[in-house]
Amino acid sequence: MLKGADNVVMEQEDSASRHGEMRSWDINDIKLPQENPIEFLYPYKAFSQNPQQDIRQTDWFQEWPNSYVKHIYSSEDKNAQRHHSSWAMRNTNNHNSRILKKSCLGVVVCGNDCSTLDGRKIYLRPAICDKARQKQQRKCCPNCNGPLQLLSCRGHGGYPVTNFWRHEGRFIFFQSKGAHDHPRPETKLEAEARRSIQKAQTAFSPSSPRLKRTQETEVTVTDQ
Repeated sequence: MLKGADNVVMEQEDSASRHGEMRSWDINDIKLPQENPIEFLYPYKAFSQNPQQDIRQTDWFQEWPNSYVKHIYSSEDKNAQRHHSSWAMRNTNNHNSRILKKSCLGVVVCGNDCSTLDGRKIYLRPAICDKARQKQQRKCCPNCNGPLQLLSCRGHGGYPVTNFWRHEGRFIFFQSKGAHDHPRPETKLEAEARRSIQKAQTAFSPSSPRLKRTQETEVTVTDQ
């Protein structure tokens, strides 16, 4: 039997509520939601003074969190422990030592808006260090040798999107403020793979000093 539109919407809202997208807590709250041990042991006999603030289950890790979302991860989640994100985020000063604050750097794009042979655009991962990022923008596009430019993130009222992390007991709380107004950059793994390929291509290119030295050595050995 087909579900009506109202039923589908209700199920989506219920799922969002269960998985952390419609929670009333804020990362700066003095007291965050806690696990209700009675409910875990006796689900039909659990009583809570504030059932909306009880943690019934943790969320699956989100690699690309976007918009104003909140998640509660298990303290055993390796990605949450590392405060991982596929967006290019860097640590930002925060007045609260219990909360880690990270801001988005945006994405580095080709100034010529070129495309690869398979139709993909160039969306490079910005360097975290300011000096390295400035140096990165002076380099050429790896696809067309055109200029590179940084598209800064301005998705939080004109400021970068901000992510907050807070460890509390068996849980890691996450909150994002702002919606990214730029394309997704390459992931860390993709960036590392690209640099490895570039290094290999440079090492064996005809103009490579290393290859020239190898050729000169071979010529010397042959002459002898």
